[in-house]
Amino acid sequence: MTPPTGRYAHARRTGRALRHAAAALAAVTLLAACGSDTGSDAPAAGDFEGRPWNTGDLSGKITNVGFGGTFSDTEFEHVWRPFTAITGVEVVEVPWSTDIYNRIESQVGAGRVDIDQFSVTAGNYEQFADCCLEDIDYSLFPKNVLDTMDDQYKLPKAIGYAEASIVLAYNLDSYPNADSRPTSWADFWDVERFPGKRSLQNFEPVKVIEAALLADGVTPEQMYPLDFDRAFRKLEQIKPHVVKWWGSGTEAQQLLATGEATMVAMSNARIEDLIDQGAPVAYTLNQALAHVDFLAVPKGAPNVKASMASIAFRFEPSIGARIGEAWRQPIPSTAIYEAADKSLADHWTTSTNNVPELGGVPNDITFRIDSFYWYKPYNGTDRSNYDVVNERFQSFIAG
Repeated sequence: MTPPTGRYAHARRTGRALRHAAAALAAVTLLAACGSDTGSDAPAAGDFEGRPWNTGDLSGKITNVGFGGTFSDTEFEHVWRPFTAITGVEVVEVPWSTDIYNRIESQVGAGRVDIDQFSVTAGNYEQFADCCLEDIDYSLFPKNVLDTMDDQYKLPKAIGYAEASIVLAYNLDSYPNADSRPTSWADFWDVERFPGKRSLQNFEPVKVIEAALLADGVTPEQMYPLDFDRAFRKLEQIKPHVVKWWGSGTEAQQLLATGEATMVAMSNARIEDLIDQGAPVAYTLNQALAHVDFLAVPKGAPNVKASMASIAFRFEPSIGARIGEAWRQPIPSTAIYEAADKSLADHWTTSTNNVPELGGVPNDITFRIDSFYWYKPYNGTDRSNYDVVNERFQSFIAG
């Protein structure tokens, strides 16, 4: 999982309030006291008898790197507390920080690891795979879920568990005519047909570059390798109309809800939050820029067996569906989608149903980012595409 600026997970469980977890570092006490209180729709232990991960001899605790707030609340509600109730394994959370990856790498090198599970991006995976990660035990996972996942999400040492998207969101007060609303990145760039200010993210070029190229007519099939010069020429066209390059999901929401920006490239979860709050906003999933985050276990983790079991548990359709409904960013598997409430899941980028107000069939109209491309060498150098282009991007938005 990427840091909070790039990862927005907010609860959407309708009909009941979220039960808030205690402070992350007090999670063991909470789980011991409330292990059986996982909600009226909580899974029963008998539901998972005979599963490969449910060996009956799991014990101890696992330490997960979490992101706090509502994200962690819903993770404890839908994953950790049920897992503890079934296996007896306690779960504690330590907060994500900017140095977490260096910390894990140092711990592995020193042979003193205190983390059992953490989220990685494609770039982190490239950094850690050889030196620092345990092999994923795919024999523990539900076959129907694995069979409906793309191979690119089933890596030897990490598995994709959350598909997030940047979408074209717009203010309805700015575009009141239902027949004249933006539906593509070309429309985002078309300030004559769709007047108003724009806003895009400032913290990295990934997804901004792809949006610019889609706006310039590049097809998904032609996207990689990326033509960075062409993308920056296209960004030059929109730059005078960017009221602000946003740095957090909250900032993106404020810009759109107030109408300061009439269109914002922002997280699908954040725009759904605004809609739930009654803000005059909408979005299209056409050309949604989707990427997947991965779960991994550090090499030499204190409780590898229980950690692997907990990851496999998350991929049980009944569990994956609930956490996907809450986060709005699901495991990239149609088996998870099929197990979910369609009134929520049809807004996922994995949906196979037509959703006219979102532009069509989400799974068909979504553009999936090749995250691994960004971490390949830039023009044969010893630096990655990401590092080189991010420097150029930061200079571009600052100038």
